[in-house]
Amino acid sequence: MGVAGDPPYLSIRRLTKRFGSFTALDDVSLDVFAREFVVFLGPSGCGKTTLLRAIAGLDIQTSGSIHQGGRDVSMLPPAERDFGIVFQSYALFPNLSVTDNVGYGLVSRGASKAEIKARVSELLALVGLPDSGAKYPSQLSGGQQQRVALARALAISPGLLLLDEPLSALDARVRQHLRQELKELQRKLGITTIMVTHDQEEALALADRIVVMNHGVIDQVGSPTEIYRKPASPFVADFVGTMNFLKGAVSEAGMVAIGGRRFRVDGLNGMAPGTAALVCIRPEDVKTRNVEPGTENALEVEVRSLEFLGSFARARLVPSDGAELDLVADFSINLLRDLRVEPGIRLPVALPPDRLRAFPQ
Repeated sequence: MGVAGDPPYLSIRRLTKRFGSFTALDDVSLDVFAREFVVFLGPSGCGKTTLLRAIAGLDIQTSGSIHQGGRDVSMLPPAERDFGIVFQSYALFPNLSVTDNVGYGLVSRGASKAEIKARVSELLALVGLPDSGAKYPSQLSGGQQQRVALARALAISPGLLLLDEPLSALDARVRQHLRQELKELQRKLGITTIMVTHDQEEALALADRIVVMNHGVIDQVGSPTEIYRKPASPFVADFVGTMNFLKGAVSEAGMVAIGGRRFRVDGLNGMAPGTAALVCIRPEDVKTRNVEPGTENALEVEVRSLEFLGSFARARLVPSDGAELDLVADFSINLLRDLRVEPGIRLPVALPPDRLRAFPQ
């Protein structure tokens, strides 16, 4: 990543893109720094792919500017911009061998045969396919084809690597393996990278910073930890990870009344008494061990159901006294065994004040 104080490598200012009466991007501004791995995350139709295509010059913006490496590329065609791109569909030439696919961009740039041979050999070794040069795309697995597409994008030594949902067509195990390889490769090469995905787990695992988008605007930009732990809006809180949402009202400074109970909330963000509040807490933050009668925000709950999910179980909890409060909590297998948790039992839990965040309803 770039050093603090460095100018951004990619600077996007007030970018708007309209398709007829539909606004796909609405006044978007963003800085990306050298050697960063930035992920655009959001649901279908949020504008993330449109933003990537605008950066590449594949869909020129309606208004706004894009500067890359200090150069204004706002209106340049793709061929005059400095990037390599990998698509979800791989987009390999089926009639060309792996060697010719990887070297295609170098041929177009007039590189010598010796240069092309050396560069292709280097890249195939880099992506773990040193002996596949003579094969054709149809002879490769999906994961291997994606490696070839990545090698082709890197062949021209671009300043910027663009990845448009590159792993979404692969099965879960291959996707996870390639995700690790991609992260290591990006770190090794130090190439500034922007990836589009709707997969929150992928974004959290890969990104230096995540750009969460919704309805053509940026809702939040931050590190994976910031996005997960300190969501800036109910949309971000709901889209990234699993979240409990509890409706209540601010009763006094630092306190919210929910379902007839009062809870201390550290993350009230200055909301005044009387404000209708949406309080959220992650399922894994519901505390179950060492909950004493004097523990802050403690309550007794009944376990209504348990959903086994491998290393943990997701429990639906309701207050034993019938108060209107519905919680989902994640219990580790060890906790299930130690506390003998099963549907129907009652146990004390607590909602730690520092794990609660609130938004105006």
